[in-house]
Amino acid sequence: MVFVFWLCLSSLGAQQTLTAQMEQLLQDDLLKVSDVGIAVFDLTDSVSLYTYREQKTARPASTLKLITSITHLARMNTSARFATSVYGQGELDDDGVLHGNMFVKGRFDSEFMDADMDELVASLKARGVRKVKGKLYGDVSFSDSLFYGEGWCWDDAPYDFQPMLSPLMFHKGCVDVSVVPYKKGVNHVTVVPRSSFYTVENLTTNSETGKFSVSRDWMNGKNDLVIQGGSLNALNEKMTISRPADFFMHTFRERAHDQDMTIKRLGGFKVTPPDAFLLVEKAHATTDVLHRALKESDNLAAEALFYHLGAWQKGCDTCRTTAKESVQVIRDLIRELGYRPEQYEIHDGSGVSLYNYVSPELMLAFLKYAHSKPEIYKEVFDALPIAGVDGTLKYRMKGGKAYGNVRAKTGTVSGVSTLAGYLKADNGHEIAFVIMNQQVLNGKAARSFQDKLCELLCSLK
Repeated sequence: MVFVFWLCLSSLGAQQTLTAQMEQLLQDDLLKVSDVGIAVFDLTDSVSLYTYREQKTARPASTLKLITSITHLARMNTSARFATSVYGQGELDDDGVLHGNMFVKGRFDSEFMDADMDELVASLKARGVRKVKGKLYGDVSFSDSLFYGEGWCWDDAPYDFQPMLSPLMFHKGCVDVSVVPYKKGVNHVTVVPRSSFYTVENLTTNSETGKFSVSRDWMNGKNDLVIQGGSLNALNEKMTISRPADFFMHTFRERAHDQDMTIKRLGGFKVTPPDAFLLVEKAHATTDVLHRALKESDNLAAEALFYHLGAWQKGCDTCRTTAKESVQVIRDLIRELGYRPEQYEIHDGSGVSLYNYVSPELMLAFLKYAHSKPEIYKEVFDALPIAGVDGTLKYRMKGGKAYGNVRAKTGTVSGVSTLAGYLKADNGHEIAFVIMNQQVLNGKAARSFQDKLCELLCSLK
């Protein structure tokens, strides 16, 4: 009894100290023109340490990826197959001729990159395929045909953080453009992955003659890249490509040709028939996708985790899934945690949507739930950015007690800056926290506020 009483006094003391310090921190000029919601919980003593407007709904931005990731792990653990598979229909004879059609089926593998394309084609050649007599089809039946999430901004289309969604993804639906000065008036321009699906017009110079830019007619879905401007230094830029599934299939056929395979006809898109047989497959593990989603705040990876929730709910690998079905899986877990899902709005898995609204209290509930499940907590904890070390926190909290201690997911869209995750206080206690700054026009000021709060929490005794 004495020990329990001492623990209660210890927690009460930490609460009183934190409340006093928070009252001072909340005088920050930032909060004269913006809003914030905060929830802090001592996971060691299982007691709330501090709350401020914790029930007020707010836009979570990319901290929503925590809810998506934790729900995915709660329902599927690490069993999801983020795979790209090649099937044959008909007979593959001893000469390597497929007397029938070939199908490439995507299951939303957000990690399928340039090297994976070469590996998939090389595996197909090693399987003995030399020629396809029929047509080559893409199978995008895994998810619905909506290539943007609900509430995504149409004018973000050219930017790599908002690629078009498709079950068949190649190089995240983007190209990397590099410009290297070569000699007076001439630059070397390199675009990867290589493909004739897009064209390149090099209008650059290696002098300070204008702002460097990469553009295309994205309003009309064109993939004619125009690279212009000047610089005396090497430059790198990313650009989205329209129609990512077509980009995949076009490049797949080209790479097959490079490997001396003959595929004469592209047939468009069609569901893989039941009598087709697996030829080769390339897949990435849940851990790979999870780390990219949380550590680097990759929106495509988060949407991959999200769409696999809908497939899990249907229990059908070949059935088409939708964003609404994936949202329902999250809503069901919200209800299990003791909250009313109708009080919140969730429309995607990445936090890009302007329609998303959750509260610090709900976000904290997911963090607490993950912590209570060791198999989930380990995956999430390992994937979160580390303050001052890596991911989206690499350049924040480079010193003090927060450095290397805070593991948290960042969130940033116009007017919004959020941070949520875990840390260890000076008293040895594990802390979960959520900070949701809203109506913020000065992102730097919001990040500074969050960093100060994290340092304060790390110093609790």
